[in-house]
Amino acid sequence: MFQKLYELLCGKNDDPTYATGIFPTVGLYTLIFAIVFALIFYLALGRWKNIWYTRIHWVITLILVGIVSGVFGLFQAKSAVGADSFDSFMIKFSIINAVVAIVYFIILSFLLKPFSIFSKRTPI
Repeated sequence: MFQKLYELLCGKNDDPTYATGIFPTVGLYTLIFAIVFALIFYLALGRWKNIWYTRIHWVITLILVGIVSGVFGLFQAKSAVGADSFDSFMIKFSIINAVVAIVYFIILSFLLKPFSIFSKRTPI
């Protein structure tokens, strides 16, 4: 599932490590990061106090999800390939992974916001 998604968005890489090890692992962890951040925002902070409901908090969380997922994807690819430095495909994959995480978080936001007490109207 994740291999097809990343090959569609990033393009196919000649190194088979991407298809067998990097795409599935990074894709699964990216989805887990988005779920965890959304659960924390809506079910933990959104039920705790009436201060975590603003759009700015949501945007900060969105940016954090993107950064965490992008950096994770970049270093996971570098580690799995065994490269000494980052190449252009790793950087492209990292940026696309961050965007995928942001999309996951947005979708999860609309699914989880009804379960929040204070964040029911965040982001919209």
